[in-house]
Amino acid sequence: MNATAEQTKKNSFQWRIEKGRQRVLNTKPSVDIENAKIMTESFMTTEGEPLVMRKAKAFREQCKRKTIFIQEDELIVGGHGSRIRGGMLCPDVCWSVLYNEQDTIENRAQDPFTITEEDKEIVNNIIKPFWEGKSFYEAWRVRIPEDIAKVKDTETVFCEMRAIRGPGEATPDYSRIINMGVVGIEKEIKDKLATLDLATPEGYDQTVYLNSLLVICEGMKILAKRYAALARELAGEEKDQRRLQELEQIAEVFDNIPANPARNFWEGVQDVYFYQSCILMEQNAVSYNPGRIDQYLYPLYRKSIAEGTISAERAQELLDCLWVKLGEATVFQDELTAKYSAGYMMYQNVSCGGVDSDGQDAVNDLSYMVLQATADVRLYQPSLAVRYNLAKNPDKFLRKIVETVAIGTGFPAIHNDETGIKTILNRGVTLKEAYDWAPCGCVETSLAGKTRTWTGYAHLNLAKTVELVMLNGVDRRTGTVITPQTGNPAEFKSFEEFKSAVKTQIDYLVRKLTEANQVIGTLAEELRPVPVLSLSFEDCIKNGKDYERGGPKYLLGDDIIGVGTADFINSLEAIYKLIYVDKKVTWNQMIDAVNSDFEGYEDLRQMCLNAPKWGNDIDEVDSIGKEMLNYFGDDVRSYYGKYGRMSAGLLPVTSNVCFGLITGALPNGRKAWTTLTDGISPTGGTDVNGPTAVLKSISSFDHSRFENGTLLNMKFDPSSVQNEHGLGNMMSLLKSLCTLGVYHAQFNVVSQETLLDAQKNPQNYRDLLVRVAGYTAFFVELDKAVQDEIISRSTQKF
Repeated sequence: MNATAEQTKKNSFQWRIEKGRQRVLNTKPSVDIENAKIMTESFMTTEGEPLVMRKAKAFREQCKRKTIFIQEDELIVGGHGSRIRGGMLCPDVCWSVLYNEQDTIENRAQDPFTITEEDKEIVNNIIKPFWEGKSFYEAWRVRIPEDIAKVKDTETVFCEMRAIRGPGEATPDYSRIINMGVVGIEKEIKDKLATLDLATPEGYDQTVYLNSLLVICEGMKILAKRYAALARELAGEEKDQRRLQELEQIAEVFDNIPANPARNFWEGVQDVYFYQSCILMEQNAVSYNPGRIDQYLYPLYRKSIAEGTISAERAQELLDCLWVKLGEATVFQDELTAKYSAGYMMYQNVSCGGVDSDGQDAVNDLSYMVLQATADVRLYQPSLAVRYNLAKNPDKFLRKIVETVAIGTGFPAIHNDETGIKTILNRGVTLKEAYDWAPCGCVETSLAGKTRTWTGYAHLNLAKTVELVMLNGVDRRTGTVITPQTGNPAEFKSFEEFKSAVKTQIDYLVRKLTEANQVIGTLAEELRPVPVLSLSFEDCIKNGKDYERGGPKYLLGDDIIGVGTADFINSLEAIYKLIYVDKKVTWNQMIDAVNSDFEGYEDLRQMCLNAPKWGNDIDEVDSIGKEMLNYFGDDVRSYYGKYGRMSAGLLPVTSNVCFGLITGALPNGRKAWTTLTDGISPTGGTDVNGPTAVLKSISSFDHSRFENGTLLNMKFDPSSVQNEHGLGNMMSLLKSLCTLGVYHAQFNVVSQETLLDAQKNPQNYRDLLVRVAGYTAFFVELDKAVQDEIISRSTQKF
């Protein structure tokens, strides 16, 4: 029996979910220009007004004019664009990448989009003429210093993403919309306005800003009324009595929300999606996270069940419908960014489990239903993260987590709750608030409605630092000096000298990225207000400041991600072992072998490949890893951006593939221009001592010092988790992860044969999901290089 048939037996609504699911699977991503056109036309009428007010009025105009739709048989409705899987263009941030790529975007290797000739005309004749010279991205290109541009243009680092897209990486406080309603937030704004003195600079600025939030509130109420009217219009034409009643209920939902507090579970779920759509209308950005949905929706669930207005099955159906709607979203990306973040990924992170604000077990009925929604729907969004607390959460919950992992969707990602709490405490929040942390983006930590940061602001190629030392600061591809010249390695008398040179390269790249961060942070303050997002941040109203101007309670500096961890550590180990300990290889031999991509040096390459490797619980290797990773993390943390202390992470998105394409051969035996290893995972085929040895190695450093998160990918053969013994082993593995202080792990449960066949016959695997990095994507929508990297990962068995 196939998966769909099995689910149909389990519940009476799978037909509805499957219909929505197939809509997503059968829709090709396309460029959606409508909101960009409306925004541009609005800006043409508001010249001279404050930028934040122009943004607010453009949003209100979108609410009045955008295409709205209610699709067949859906219960949770709406969308940020004019169609599903439409990539939104935000011209005030960056219009030029679409203008430059409009004739190639349909045929590019990664994340292609269809685009109509009519939309091209709008870009060429309306959007470009108005926005040319005014966009955020253009300003960033002008202001970025030349030495930063040099390392950026060689792709030794990647830091363009935040200049091309909106801020993202935020966990809004959806509970404010649900529990206060827009009317309640309006009152909060007006009360604050009544305290301001227009005769002071602060009073004037805050008055302008808060009035822009009132315009946002007006727009949201207008849009909701349009959905209520559309539902009644469709009900008037509906012949099927069941669907007629559903449409009438949808209309009643929008009669109340988002203006007023949600009265029941249905309204609460719709509130979440409605506000999510509004945020995405404002900015083309990713990682707007619904967060701890099992916590803030639970009171409404309990109330609706107690009143008899909803059954547990209907509540599950509504959650499943929300999952389908979140799966309809697609981010528009330029070609370069798509290579670094492949798979049309929105990173809408939903989480469940963990502890409550008193540090006690927070698992409830909705926690299980959130896991079930992912098992039912099986789309690439929303991302599902579990906070698992070994001390507080029951084994029954862990069992449900493992059963969901075994399905093979790549969900959920498992976060060690105690390490997550410790990690966000390192960022200066109170313990009570730390208990309420939410996974954000790939693996980052956040607080709903309280923290401001750009997680993954920049990516730094750690493996490349070894190459730069070996070439004395010269980029192998271009032959130009791009970083400090640390000397001829053949003259290094000790391994300590070599490590010192590597640290000098890290120092330089971290410093350059921090300098670039000052530029982009200043520009964000000047040119990129986000009043729709700010509406759910209580302190943005209290302080009269936008999210991008430092309005939230906690200002967490932006993050730099280290990429190529295993290649980095293994290269250092090979040099230590072969040159300084065993003295089997000279520096000149190693340099010559690497420079020739090991051609003619096969014996030396085998020595490099046979050197001890990360992921096998070998103290010598793990000690090097601990020292160098901690050095990188502490180096990043020594700097401050415009809004707080910088932080580091060890996760790749798909930059490990791109960085590999610009990195030559390395002393670990890796050939030139091939992919780097993802996250903190061992290189495929080198972890020969089993999954527990992997955990022991990666626990050798303190994960809580990497506030942007650490990411461990593991791949298991499905046969390993298909019976009670296998499920028990997986539960034990996750308990060990927590005991060792490892922050995060995620799993692909798929056979090598399936992946290879899907690569050859993609038409047969349209819905095959795989865990890429901190997210799941459709395997057949990934570029072959990314597919190959996933295939190359070690397959574990218990």
